Amino acid sequence: MTAQPSPHTLAQMIRASAPLLLRFLRDFDESNRALQLPGLPNHPIWILGHTAFTMARFGHLVGGPAPNEKDFAPEDGSDGARDSSIRFRINDVMKDSQPVDDPNFYPSLARGQEIFARAAEGLACVLESLPAERLTQSILWNGDPQPIDAMAIRLCFHNGMHAGQLTDLRRASGFAHVLPTSLATSNHSRPT
Repeated sequence: MTAQPSPHTLAQMIRASAPLLLRFLRDFDESNRALQLPGLPNHPIWILGHTAFTMARFGHLVGGPAPNEKDFAPEDGSDGARDSSIRFRINDVMKDSQPVDDPNFYPSLARGQEIFARAAEGLACVLESLPAERLTQSILWNGDPQPIDAMAIRLCFHNGMHAGQLTDLRRASGFAHVLPTSLATSNHSRPT
């Protein structure tokens, strides 16, 4: 029998996934945060908004607060505000949305990172507050029932997948590597 992950373990996984994505933003700035290159699916500021909203939405579905209106404009525009300089518009970053290669369409890179970090910590706090037995219950995610614990793990991989997109964009942009590229730079010893 496999042990179920604890709320604390799932929270720590979400917390650990955030800096793993954020480190690939090195060399991106306000001038290239919406850089969209041919053959590559998403740009940095869309990735920040998309992953942040996904975590905020999941946190809400499992019992936490609704996505913060200071960070995300409601899907239906019901608050009347369309100011994309301080928050993401939900329709523009949700699943299947298309990134726009206009930096003025999104918040600044610094604000996007702030929103992302807040969403990751918010989700981690919600997960930590859940009783362990709640983790095996299901929520509807894109129309399908998903166990809460499995979805929390999936979101860590979701953040990782989008970090991979940033890696591809970095490579295509000619940016320096973020991770070591050879074993010579690691502390691993070679088997004899």
